[in-house]
Amino acid sequence: MDAILWEEVLKFELDNPNDEYGFLTRLAFENKWTIYFAKTAIIEYKKFMYLAAVDNEMVSPSEIVDIVWHQHLIFTTSYSDFCSLLAKRIEHIPSTHNRSEAEKFHKAKERTKELYEGNFGKQPKEIWGYSNELDSFNLDKARIEIGTIKKVFLGLFVILVFPVYYFVKPVLIQIGNPNFLIFYILLFVVSIGLLMRFVKTAFNSFYDDIKSNPILANLSAFELIFLQNNKLQLVIHGVVNNLISNKKIEVLGNNRLNLIDENLTDNKYENCVVEIMKEYEPMYYPQLFKIIVQKPIFEQTEKAVVRIRQKITNSKQFIQIIKIAMIILGFVLSIGFSRLILGISRDKPITFLFFVLFALVFISYRYLDKIVNYLFSNTIPQSFKEDKINAKAEKDWQWNYFLYGNIILASSFIPLTAYVNRNSGSDGGSSCGTSCGSSCGSSCGSSCGGCGGD
Repeated sequence: MDAILWEEVLKFELDNPNDEYGFLTRLAFENKWTIYFAKTAIIEYKKFMYLAAVDNEMVSPSEIVDIVWHQHLIFTTSYSDFCSLLAKRIEHIPSTHNRSEAEKFHKAKERTKELYEGNFGKQPKEIWGYSNELDSFNLDKARIEIGTIKKVFLGLFVILVFPVYYFVKPVLIQIGNPNFLIFYILLFVVSIGLLMRFVKTAFNSFYDDIKSNPILANLSAFELIFLQNNKLQLVIHGVVNNLISNKKIEVLGNNRLNLIDENLTDNKYENCVVEIMKEYEPMYYPQLFKIIVQKPIFEQTEKAVVRIRQKITNSKQFIQIIKIAMIILGFVLSIGFSRLILGISRDKPITFLFFVLFALVFISYRYLDKIVNYLFSNTIPQSFKEDKINAKAEKDWQWNYFLYGNIILASSFIPLTAYVNRNSGSDGGSSCGTSCGSSCGSSCGSSCGGCGGD
């Protein structure tokens, strides 16, 4: 291995420090990757290009590495500088999928793996083993998505009413009012309590199976904040608050903020806010928020986390837990509706029972939402918090914000965040702003076969 060349390749910067929509942000945003995975993919791309430079035979990238390569090709000046560093112009050879070329590209992949392991050790499976990095979670896709499951919840307990009615009718006849309502409400409360214990245990076990996945294990503080709360505004609040704490922004009256230090920091999120505020006089925080929320560097956080969440929630393992919870809730509600049917058939007063059931159905829907979100709002964040606290490592402000939340917000800034929280209609914009420009993205169509040896 040419250690000197590899060290130079590793140090080569694909990003300009002050770019709002630079290489890393664009790569993560367009592919809905986490920051960690985008950084890892860039390192693997550098390893691949190093191998292409030092070996005279054809080598072939993984599909993930090829995505990075495609993007670097459109950064033409940077790519030319990189090839100059390698002392070799690495040409991109797209695969035509012809049978005559299949053997050539197959040998190139085998050659690449052999060279890689000889120089860098074992290839990371999430980069080299999958076309979709989230397949590395090894979760089985469910036949029915979580959104559909929730929609059929009402129908489930309606269907359960009829068999449950005939099963519990002899018992219900023996119980008079108000004893039934007292016992039934008690049963509902106990069932909810036991159900939440089951959910906590089941999701702890489920998380144990996937937490070693490097993508999940290396979520950033901001990604965890969004995962836990499903609100991008909380991430934005944290960034703006840190600028206030560091005396770069001051809070004026009437929900306005004023930029008092235009110097950029070493934090891209903060720099994005500073660059926006340079163009304005003191501005209302809701106005600033609406601009920030559409910036790719913030929207990337939402896109990456939502994609991970969808991968998990639409897995068989996750939906199995939700199904059990739905069956238990449906059964308990069916007992109450059986009593309602019995009361109607016997011409008994049912008004109070009707309103109680209406309230319990509403509560059940709220608890079902809580159960669906429990893994993301409790299990995963709590595990990270325990690890961070137990490690007793020095924390930056982003991790402190994840650990302690609104406690660290400046008192003068809290009223502004409350106003935005009440009035923000959505957690993120669909536009990537004016800075997006054009991109190659996935529109290149054909996959890469490899690169030439010369």
